[in-house]
Amino acid sequence: MPHPDALVWDDRYSNDLRWREVRPPRSLLTTHQSLLPRNGLALDAACGTTPTGLHLARQGWQVIALDVSNTALRLAQSQVQKEALTVSFAQMDLANPWLPTNQFDVILNFYYLSRPLLSTYRQSMKRGGLLFFETFVRDEFIQSTTDGNPEHYLEPHELKNEFEDWHIIHYEETQRISRATERRNRSRRIARLVARKPE
Repeated sequence: MPHPDALVWDDRYSNDLRWREVRPPRSLLTTHQSLLPRNGLALDAACGTTPTGLHLARQGWQVIALDVSNTALRLAQSQVQKEALTVSFAQMDLANPWLPTNQFDVILNFYYLSRPLLSTYRQSMKRGGLLFFETFVRDEFIQSTTDGNPEHYLEPHELKNEFEDWHIIHYEETQRISRATERRNRSRRIARLVARKPE
């Protein structure tokens, strides 16, 4: 039986054109591009159509792209085949996954939160590897509405505290207009982290 989240996201990618749009890579990565080695192995977790993973693959990186939505992965795979890029895809529920130890040079996590993944990332990242993490933080808007599950939102400073023993290159909590709120003229609070695992 399909995972409930897979059904939701498959429907979005199949029927809402906004989710099928070609998107640029996340600016958190592109503005810190100079930190990256020339190539390596990157994990794009909860990748959707993996625009940031594709960006790395175009520069010679090997990318493993994971998502619960098979529809999103098929859309991304079509683009990979057109460009002959090195991206491997797997459909996976990332709520509490197993990932190999000391495997990845870069881990990308954009707009998905599963707290068990945080410790998994710590084990799966190679020494000296880079984590790029950006997602929503609980705020008054979240508290005053039924807008999603509170478990999917970071507490203020939670992400920074989780990786305080790594070299934190960039951290901020700021406001942004999200796709879910842009038509209501509301902003949402987000946390953005770039951190390097100690050598």
